[in-house]
Amino acid sequence: MKTTLQSLLSLLVIAFLVSNCQDNDTTDPAEATVNFKTSIHLSDGPEVYQIGDTLRMNTGYDFNLKKFKLYLSRVTLIKNGEETEIEDILLADVGDANTGSFSASVATGKYTSIRLGFGLDPQQNDQDPESFPREHPLSSWNQMYWTMLKYRFAILEGRSDNTGQLDGDTSDILNAYHPGLDSLYRVVSYPINLDLAEGQQQEIDLQIYIDQLFSAGEGIDMRTEPQTHSELGSPTVPGDFHIAKKFMDNLAETAAIVIP
Repeated sequence: MKTTLQSLLSLLVIAFLVSNCQDNDTTDPAEATVNFKTSIHLSDGPEVYQIGDTLRMNTGYDFNLKKFKLYLSRVTLIKNGEETEIEDILLADVGDANTGSFSASVATGKYTSIRLGFGLDPQQNDQDPESFPREHPLSSWNQMYWTMLKYRFAILEGRSDNTGQLDGDTSDILNAYHPGLDSLYRVVSYPINLDLAEGQQQEIDLQIYIDQLFSAGEGIDMRTEPQTHSELGSPTVPGDFHIAKKFMDNLAETAAIVIP
């Protein structure tokens, strides 16, 4: 009986020691923090613009910015072919300093690219805005949803006129660009060289260039193409979808990832 008790005690001691060693060997993976933000610029430069600012464009217009909202989706960091989605949906609102940014913990290591979508992918675009709480980017509270269109991927509104003539008179142009529809979703991958160490805080800035948004590609003329609601039109009534397409194409082509 004594031998059996000693054997049982020995087994318990061994089990405790093995368990304790396993616990000591288990460590959390090393992590760094990525701080992502979105900022608005006239052209490639450090100056950041806000709602109410007037931008002197190289297209020959002055543009007073009244509203700018933009959906970003599936923000993903990539290293060695391994993908880490750090944010699924983000609504950047130039008029609200609390939007357009987020922080995420990621594994340490060398990341070679970052991928994101401008707008919403088809699955996200097919959601019911009434099913989300007020604080969610897809909530109806954000007023980004139209029944006829689903979600507007972006809202850019303001007033423009020829350089030096923007003064609120009848010659001013009311501009309103509301691109939407699944076919306008754009995904862009940006090469980066980011070697994150444990505990590191790393800034990543997505910069939108308003000047290039209207001058890149075929360009968008603020007077002759003052607005779009992504309407496809018909054989008898032309739509404005071509303007929405240029808007999203130019946005995807000219936006840049800047890493300090």
